[in-house]
Amino acid sequence: MTVYQSNSEFQKPTLTNLAQSAYMSSPLQPNILSRSQPITPNNGDQADQIIEIGLPKVLTRKMTKNDYLTTANGHKSQQEIFCNNCQRINMTRLETEYGLGAIQVTCLLIVLFWPLCWLPCILKQCKDIIHYCPFCNQIVGRTPYTFC
Repeated sequence: MTVYQSNSEFQKPTLTNLAQSAYMSSPLQPNILSRSQPITPNNGDQADQIIEIGLPKVLTRKMTKNDYLTTANGHKSQQEIFCNNCQRINMTRLETEYGLGAIQVTCLLIVLFWPLCWLPCILKQCKDIIHYCPFCNQIVGRTPYTFC
């Protein structure tokens, strides 16, 4: 059974009819992210999610504080850490300091070739690296200079 509409109804498009026809004829799909489904929880904090983009399914997981370093010891460049003092995740601020390794190199240069004994005092490579939290200025890591 088919239902026919009169000609007067075809000539009076309403806003809802236009919106429905645009939605039905649109080649775009509805929001892909709305089809995300949570799966196994991560430490009870947040859930992993599968986001369907095209054919292969991509597994994504939101980062939590357990995924970040809590100390930057041994690193010579900026690190993204979780500061235990201020409870924030951020990049460390680096400063250098004249330390024991630089003193040893200075003493060695005094013995071997004294005119160059001042070099370890000014070279950044010969100094200890100290990592600070940029928000609370707490020391979160230290990397001493080692000769060789």
